[in-house]
Amino acid sequence: MSGLRWTGLPGRFALGGLAGLAGVAWWLAMTRRNQALVRPPIRDGSGEALSGGVLEYSDGERVEYVDAGSGDALVWVPGADGPKETFRYQLPSFARRHRVVCADLRREFAATDGFDRLVDDVAELIEARGVDRFVLIGTSLGSAIAMRFASRFPERVRGIVLCNPVARVSYHHVGFNRAALIPLAMLTTRYLPTELSRGLARAWSRLGVWIFDDSPGRDALIEYALFTGPRTVPPTVSDRRVSGLRRMDLRTDLGDIAVPALVVKGPRDEYCPVDWAREITELLPDAEYVPIPGTGHCSHISRPGAFNEALDDWLRRLPAREEAEEGSVERGEA
Repeated sequence: MSGLRWTGLPGRFALGGLAGLAGVAWWLAMTRRNQALVRPPIRDGSGEALSGGVLEYSDGERVEYVDAGSGDALVWVPGADGPKETFRYQLPSFARRHRVVCADLRREFAATDGFDRLVDDVAELIEARGVDRFVLIGTSLGSAIAMRFASRFPERVRGIVLCNPVARVSYHHVGFNRAALIPLAMLTTRYLPTELSRGLARAWSRLGVWIFDDSPGRDALIEYALFTGPRTVPPTVSDRRVSGLRRMDLRTDLGDIAVPALVVKGPRDEYCPVDWAREITELLPDAEYVPIPGTGHCSHISRPGAFNEALDDWLRRLPAREEAEEGSVERGEA
């Protein structure tokens, strides 16, 4: 009988070894593909890239930033995947009436760095760019950075905007079945051929798994995941960014954040549930809660028009709220 026979325990070990080698080769190929991805630049209405540069922090870490527009300053903080391009649909629009400043989250951490390293980065960014008082806007992990910054540097912020916020890390709400789907969605997004990843991402969207939602703008969110967000950063980097928050619970400090706050929430978000956002809203002394219907964890991407409208409305009303607050303080002193 001709041909090679794979029989018995040695044959099974050999097959397993070949499968393992093939898997490693595939993973390396997909990792190289992901490392080669170049995030599309953020462009204004005329097609020009927003102005920016590279900033070096005090420990030598270098990050890219955008600093564009003029007027009252808005400082933006991305989520755990870290790219400033997550605000692609916000920065050009708001730069028409405001100064917008946003930097990528750092990739490298010292062994002793905790969550406050990311907060210190915001402080170094605004000092380097000469920003005085500003509105601080964060999404997901960026919202936690914003809350912590407002607790540590209350004199620097006029207000905070928290998009699908998280004040602590917990997965108890997810449930076993959905908890199993989240890492599967992460893996299939990062390590499969693009068209197959895109098709599976539509399934994850229908199920509302991970960052995906089934809103009318789901395709924009899928393209973000494939070419701007999760694929362009190793999962070890995003995990390291989150790790410091796992040892903290920011809820205990929220009652001391006196500045106005806007909490923007995607009602379909199973990753950071609605209950978390409502609790944060209740704990903050001066907070307004605004849902973006049909969206999940990335409302600013899947329905940017509705998100921008809600934020713009709040920003337009902010000066009146500040004047009212100043008036009440003066009357109290009198």
